[in-house]
Amino acid sequence: MPSFSSQQKIPLYVVLTVQLALQVIGITSLVAYLSYRTGQNAIAQLANELMTEQGERIDRHLNDYLGRGQAINSANLAAFQAGILDINDFDALGRYFYRQILLFDFAAIGFGGADGSFRANAYLSEDNLVTGEIPRSNLRTVTRYKVDEKGNKGDVLKVLENTERNDLAWYTDAVEAGGPVWSAVYTWDGFPDRISISASTPIYNEEKQLLGVFGIDIELHQLGQFLQELKGDRAGNIFIMERSGSIVATSADESPVPLINGKEIRLNAKDSQDPFTRNVTRYLMQHYGNLSAIAEGSLLRPDLPHKPFVRVSPYRDRYGLDWLIVTVIPESEFLGEIHASIHRTVVLCGLALMVAIASGLWTSRRISRSLLQLTQATQDFAVGNLDRSLKPTRIREVETLSESFRQMAQSLLEAEKLRQNYQQDLERQVAEKTGSLQSTLKELIFARDKAEVANRAKSTFLANMSHELRSPLNAVLGFSQLMLRSQKLSSEEQENISIINRSGEYLLTLINNVLDLSKIEAGKISLNPQSFDLYRLLNEIEDIFSLRAESKQLQLLFEWDRNTPQYITTDPIKLRQVLINLLNNALKFTSEGGVSLRITATNPEQLSVVNRNTIDTHKNKNNQQQTTIKFEIEDTGEGIAEEEIDLLFEAFGQTQTGKNSQEGTGLGLPISRKFVQLMGGDITVSSQVGIGTIFAFDIQVQIVTAKDIENREEKSRVIGLKSSDSHYKILVVDDKEVNRKLLIKLLQPLGFELQEASNGKEAIAIWENWEPHLIWMDMRMPVMDGYETVQYIKSTTRGQATAVIALTASVLEEEKIITLSAGCDDFVRKPFRESTIFEIMAKHLGISYLYAEDSLSEETKPTYSLTTESLEVMSVDWLTRVYQAALSLEDYLILSLIAEIPEQHRSLGDALTDLVNQFRCDAIASLIKPLLK
Repeated sequence: MPSFSSQQKIPLYVVLTVQLALQVIGITSLVAYLSYRTGQNAIAQLANELMTEQGERIDRHLNDYLGRGQAINSANLAAFQAGILDINDFDALGRYFYRQILLFDFAAIGFGGADGSFRANAYLSEDNLVTGEIPRSNLRTVTRYKVDEKGNKGDVLKVLENTERNDLAWYTDAVEAGGPVWSAVYTWDGFPDRISISASTPIYNEEKQLLGVFGIDIELHQLGQFLQELKGDRAGNIFIMERSGSIVATSADESPVPLINGKEIRLNAKDSQDPFTRNVTRYLMQHYGNLSAIAEGSLLRPDLPHKPFVRVSPYRDRYGLDWLIVTVIPESEFLGEIHASIHRTVVLCGLALMVAIASGLWTSRRISRSLLQLTQATQDFAVGNLDRSLKPTRIREVETLSESFRQMAQSLLEAEKLRQNYQQDLERQVAEKTGSLQSTLKELIFARDKAEVANRAKSTFLANMSHELRSPLNAVLGFSQLMLRSQKLSSEEQENISIINRSGEYLLTLINNVLDLSKIEAGKISLNPQSFDLYRLLNEIEDIFSLRAESKQLQLLFEWDRNTPQYITTDPIKLRQVLINLLNNALKFTSEGGVSLRITATNPEQLSVVNRNTIDTHKNKNNQQQTTIKFEIEDTGEGIAEEEIDLLFEAFGQTQTGKNSQEGTGLGLPISRKFVQLMGGDITVSSQVGIGTIFAFDIQVQIVTAKDIENREEKSRVIGLKSSDSHYKILVVDDKEVNRKLLIKLLQPLGFELQEASNGKEAIAIWENWEPHLIWMDMRMPVMDGYETVQYIKSTTRGQATAVIALTASVLEEEKIITLSAGCDDFVRKPFRESTIFEIMAKHLGISYLYAEDSLSEETKPTYSLTTESLEVMSVDWLTRVYQAALSLEDYLILSLIAEIPEQHRSLGDALTDLVNQFRCDAIASLIKPLLK
């Protein structure tokens, strides 16, 4: 075997030249191939875009052209139902159809009565408009008339024997469908070249008896003209066919209804004279099995002559139309430019190949001469002769390489030593960092697991605590609402019960806001602005704390500047909780003296006018005025030490005074501060031990008027059901007897038939035997819970007719999703309001209620005539003070003076109070002035 060294050597310039030539040839071939493939993909993409666009244009044209027929029928039916159109007045009907056929260019429009009568207008040719009539007096003949320019009948053109008597498809199809429908495609008798389709709508009276059918004939040859215009000069074809294969319209030069042996025959696409139509239809029938199997649009490349691109898409509408739109474009329409581009690419690549070979030969010879000298030098370097000199060369790179060889020998040894040292140091650092990261990762995983366990425990605790509190609160609120319905309570008892109810509502708000703590920690709490009456909110809060202040013999004072806006927009729930938290703390830590709440607004000049709605100040983007309201709560309690003030706004943080009271959780102030910050302000505190404390905060609000306030007054009290609704059966399912009794006492006076169950098993037994219309279902129960019970009931056909409303004390949103997924029809949280119960039942049962009416309307209340003489019963001193207060516009001073009026003159005080509330201090001054002269 010959050695490698004995084999014939190949010159370097030959190797370089051959290699370069092969690369150029390979690149040239690849470019040509990619150019061809890119062209093929471009053709497919272009064809798809073009055919998709054509399909969309055809869809829009069909929707517009055919949709008018059904729309006009709907309009005519509406006109009949409104009493505008009289189907018994054939002359008026003819004039009405005459205007429509001129306006919308229909082939025919008419009405066929259920008794066989008929009236229609139709074009027998492009400009030959006639009217046809089968009068009810003679159903055996059809008379054709001329039509004048107003749509009235003219001369008789023809009288024919009526042999059809509502047997045509446009009439029978609509009657059979019982609603708007398309007829089958048909040709006109005596006009074989006219192919049409009818839009038909049946007419019924209030007793659902058939009166007749409105019909509109739409010619389809215009679709063929549209397809020809859309196709243009391109080869191929566009056609529309029915699922049976019958052609509706085509861009080809052939009729959809050719004459065969003197008879009009619907042309089937597979028998078309156009090769594209015929071949593609047969391919579709073979590819899909039958044309009815085509459910969605597709782009196809069948193996047919001319290699056409085919796009087939269904066209359907809600009136029963089901056609196929087929677009066929041969591949040759796109290949001309592609072939020219490939030819140019091949020529350019050939020229590039020749230039590359010539350039490679010249370059390789020059490089090989210089490298030969360098090769001889490297051989000397290999045997240790590092002083080998090289002849100079004009190739700079070769010269630089020669010099580098000399330096390389010395540098190699030093570089190897440095590499070994660096590798050892790097391995040591990597090991140290890896150990540190592993330790840190373990600590992070441990901390994450602890946090997840703590978070799950907190969520479980809060959910369970909320459920346990809301269940008894449901009874408190529910029975207080029932007591408010009683007519036997005195006004004082009614007021006490109202305070209990409002306090219960507030307690419910507190429970919900405890859950907000976790949202605050997660940064998910949000503001829910509403428009409300600030004065009413303050009065309600004063009612809540007045008895407590009185029991501790403390003075409770609410003061607000007369310029404080009454109607504002902010979050009333959060503002209410902040005020209640701060007032509760003030009363809790005050044993003598009192607590005062002061409210002021920042722009008094503007706000006083705003309250009178007389000028327009700076407004926000919602056209509402804005201002800042400041609240101050001052008490004469024990005070807070300066070093403890920083603890006030920390969660679960308490001062020494708070700990001594053994009340509270330390959450009120942190939550309050977060709420105030959400409302655009902050809380500040100043205190002196032994003197008292002042908490102050300001919020940003939008000022609105009384008409902007949503009507939140509850509806009149429900006192019963309307007589037709009294047979409804209601089943109450709850494991707690107090909750069942609450619902039963609420619903029983209204006339419902009621039964109760304490668990799901009892509920199913009652449901199977009693068949209630609605079930109030508690979701947490022993034996069988609400989820399993609802799933059992809803799994049956009979159970689908029973409305099941979930009752739960859970506040988690996930609970609502789970209960609705289990099959419940609606969801109510405990505690509930009676209005919610009635609204849900009305929603699912469609029942109507009877409401209690006010015994005395505002119009019947007696009025009091306020005159100067009626003021003479008061002393001059009193009149003088009121007069001065009226001149100074001091509303509150006037009200305090009105309180001095004796009880026997109460009507006088009421009349003066009305003037103050109407800001009519000028009228008060005018009445008093004559008495002071």
